[in-house]
This record gives sequence, structure tokens and C-alpha cells, in this order.
Amino acid sequence: MATRQSARKSAKRPASRTTSKPATAKPAAKPAVGQNGARKGASGAGTGKSAKGTASAAPSQPGQGASRNPVRRTAAGLGAASRGLARWAGGGFSLTTLIVSVLGLGDAAYLTYQHFSQATAFAGCSGNGTVNCEAVTTSPWSYLFGSHLLPVSVLGLAFFAFMTAVNSPWGWRAPWPAVHWATLAAVVVGILLALYLIWAELFRINAICLYCTGVHLLTFVLFALVVGRATFSGVRAIPGRD
Repeated sequence: MATRQSARKSAKRPASRTTSKPATAKPAAKPAVGQNGARKGASGAGTGKSAKGTASAAPSQPGQGASRNPVRRTAAGLGAASRGLARWAGGGFSLTTLIVSVLGLGDAAYLTYQHFSQATAFAGCSGNGTVNCEAVTTSPWSYLFGSHLLPVSVLGLAFFAFMTAVNSPWGWRAPWPAVHWATLAAVVVGILLALYLIWAELFRINAICLYCTGVHLLTFVLFALVVGRATFSGVRAIPGRD
């Protein structure tokens, strides 16, 4: 009986050992699976981030949005042209004086044409009332001091033609001080003449000419620009820019 019980015990002990081996192997396999899963998750997250990075980087390619949008392309072209024009003119100040001079030249040329053609109709200006271009341009005050020898419109044309020349890039970069002193003297004479003509319109003719007022305003702007620069920077040339 004792031998049978010992045999049974010895037969049960190897079975328990064999059944315990898979139990110890299973926990060791689980971390490996977990590590592989973590690695796969990390790699998946990395690929997701890289995909998002490429997706976000695709629209930010330089010039792609501007090339598809014609408004942006036009605005970019205008901006580049304006910067090139300002660089050619020598800066924002010289470009502004040149534009104002050209506008005044066109206005004075129109008044001179109307004077010598003896036109009575002006575009956008009525022929009666306080705003009356015909009354101003055909009055004795349309000549310098009422002398009937030198039309005021011719003086305005000569003034703005000179200002266009001296306010060009070559005029501002001229190395001769006499050119810049002549520019300053011209705007002083021009503003005095403009004040005289405004007085004649208000107190002698009792009418206002819109085109003459445009010439006066542009003369005021040139006076402020040229005198202001001479006050703060001196009467000298503007250095050229590459």
C-alpha cells in the first residue's frame, strides 16, 4: 500500500511541474507582445505625424498660393513695380515731388490750351455760379497783373515744366548746388503767385476755377515738400541708390 501511494505521488509531481512551465512562459511572452505593440504604436504615431507634416507643408510652398490667385499675383506685381519706381526715383520723397510736378504740368497744359483756343467750356466745370472756370480764365486777371501780355496759364506751364525737370532723379542727384537753390527759389515764387491768384479769384473776380484751384493746391504741396526737406536736410543733392 505504501509503495502504491508513493508511486502515485511521484506520478503527480512531474505533471505539476510540466503544467507549471507554460504558466511561467506566458507572462514572459506578454511583455514582448506589449513591447512590439508599443513599438508599432510609436511607429504608427510617427508616420501619422510625418503625414500631417507633409500635408501641412504642401500648401506652404512659396509662390503656389499667389500663382493660383490672380488678385494676389497682380498685387505682388504692382508692389514690385512701385518699389522699383521708388528705387529709380531715389526714394519716396523724390518720387512724390516728381508725381506732383507731372500732375501740375498736365493741369497747366490744359489751362494753356484752353486759353489760346479761346474755349468757353471746361470739362467738369460749370459756366455760371461761384464755380465758374470761364469767368476766371477770360477775366483781365488771367494775365499777369492785368497787363494782357503774359497769360498766367503760361507761367504755370513754365513753372511745372521746370519743377518736373528738377524733381526728376537726375535733378535731385545733380552735384551742382545752384540746381537745388533754384528749386527752392522756384517754389517760393510759385507759392507767392498762387496766393496772388487766389486773392484775385475771391475778391476781384468773385468766381473760382476748379483747374486753377488744382494748380494752386499742387503748388502748395511742392512748396511744403521742398521747403520742408531744405529745412531738415539742407539744400543738397539726394544720393543715388543702386
